[in-house]
Amino acid sequence: MVMRGAGLTIIFAAAVAACAPAERESAGASSAAGAALKPTLRAESGQFRLSQHRDVRVVFSLVNASRHLLHLDFPTEQHLEVAMRGSGGQRLFLWSEDRSFAASASSLVVNPGERLEFEVAVPTREMAVGGIYTVEAFLPGYPETASTIMLFPQ
Repeated sequence: MVMRGAGLTIIFAAAVAACAPAERESAGASSAAGAALKPTLRAESGQFRLSQHRDVRVVFSLVNASRHLLHLDFPTEQHLEVAMRGSGGQRLFLWSEDRSFAASASSLVVNPGERLEFEVAVPTREMAVGGIYTVEAFLPGYPETASTIMLFPQ
């Protein structure tokens, strides 16, 4: 009798799982969910007068190009990273470097067609006139969301 009840419970659980909506794409690092996000990175100006700017504003956008709800999981409350490198590849700026994030896991839910947008001020203090600088933005744990632009201070 106990065995029969346990068998019904398992069948019931399997039936409920089969009826659950499969629209949500759960995300881990390098997942299909991250690939469904189409990233773009833009700056207020790629070429600018260094003497007139203390920082350059960059906007990182991601659009859910899929027809499914995307659930992005993060090990901390950090949902963004932005880095700037010089022409020699040396890192000159890391957005998260002077910020603290709670160590608790967090997540973002992105509806189909929805856009996430992050704006960051990238400091120009390490730049030199005539240099070439690469700015990269991405969601931590989702390398397929990376997008880069070049900056050319005058």
